[in-house]
Amino acid sequence: MDPHLTDPELLLAADGELSSGHLRSCAVCRQRLSQLERTMAEVADSYRALLDPPPPVKLHRAPPPWLALAASILVVAGVTFLWHRQPSIIPNPKITPGEAAPISKTEVCEANINANNREVPEALREAVFTAYGLANAPRNAYEVDFLITPALGGSASIRNLWPEPYSSRSWNAHTKDILERRLHVLVCSGQVDLFTAQRDIAANWVAAYKKYVN
Repeated sequence: MDPHLTDPELLLAADGELSSGHLRSCAVCRQRLSQLERTMAEVADSYRALLDPPPPVKLHRAPPPWLALAASILVVAGVTFLWHRQPSIIPNPKITPGEAAPISKTEVCEANINANNREVPEALREAVFTAYGLANAPRNAYEVDFLITPALGGSASIRNLWPEPYSSRSWNAHTKDILERRLHVLVCSGQVDLFTAQRDIAANWVAAYKKYVN
């Protein structure tokens, strides 16, 4: 049985960015998604109430257009802030679409790259946290991870890195390491094409785990 979806996965599924048959069949996850959606709506209503209070009874003029625009901007900013404070189980594809180096299957398999022995320069690590709105987040709560692992030809580019949390019980950096080792074995044994492995792990590594491991 699949574990229940985490809050970030539920939000991705609600936005159509994560295909989940589990959500359709799990009443618990659907109820949790409804709670999240109500919370987000309450946040938006709170911003509107603060920035667009009802006019005095004696005044019947409509609020100026700039006030409505400011309210909309701050609502979006507030929702974005809450999203960024959530651990990114699946990276934002606009920031981290995944990027592979020009390398062949033979080079990948002969290099014998250890997926757990990877160094990311400190300046690049900080750039990744900043890109995800986590500049003040505790660094030991995340692994700045390669979306496409170097063991499959992933590049050391900011387009291939994101702050992956350790906090999730099911879908975390340790779980992804299992997928990376499994895909390396499948590619080098000829059971999976290298490009296919790179594409699948970049598109949605959780779905790739379910496909190749579980």
